[in-house]
Amino acid sequence: MKSSLIQLEKGIKGEVVISPELEMMMYSLNQNTVPKAWSDSYFSMKNLGNWNTDLKARYEFFELWAQKGQPFVFHISYFTYPTGFTTSLLQRFSRKAGSPPIDKLEFDFIPTQKSVADISEVVKDGAFITGLYLEGAKWNIEKQCLMEPEIMELICMMPVLHFKPIPKRAK
Repeated sequence: MKSSLIQLEKGIKGEVVISPELEMMMYSLNQNTVPKAWSDSYFSMKNLGNWNTDLKARYEFFELWAQKGQPFVFHISYFTYPTGFTTSLLQRFSRKAGSPPIDKLEFDFIPTQKSVADISEVVKDGAFITGLYLEGAKWNIEKQCLMEPEIMELICMMPVLHFKPIPKRAK
């Protein structure tokens, strides 16, 4: 991103020839869309401003994880491949003594009444997850059930969920 922006700036100043790729990038920036060269980072349908904000939040999340260790709550939408993350949770649980093999496990999704800021320890099995949304409904934290959203409220954040590995239930 940085090198392509430097090249574009030089092109605008007339210091280098603007290639077709730089021209497409300039067009994307003017349209507030993510340039094709940058879209390989992760799939997103967001406009450029929201994409940039999201990219910064992702970077900060993973940087904090690398510096301070495992977070108490994982923001699932920051993962490029969330299925790999959830599979790793099942795999870690299956390696415990007396646990069933990974193909005999599934998740129980337990909504919590705590906010992300209120969670101050790593859960024993599985993980606390945030970053999931409801469309056309909202979650009632007190009654622990779905309810109608407010008027003109299209998308509502889900509460923090505990993705807890459990043995597969009989059908």
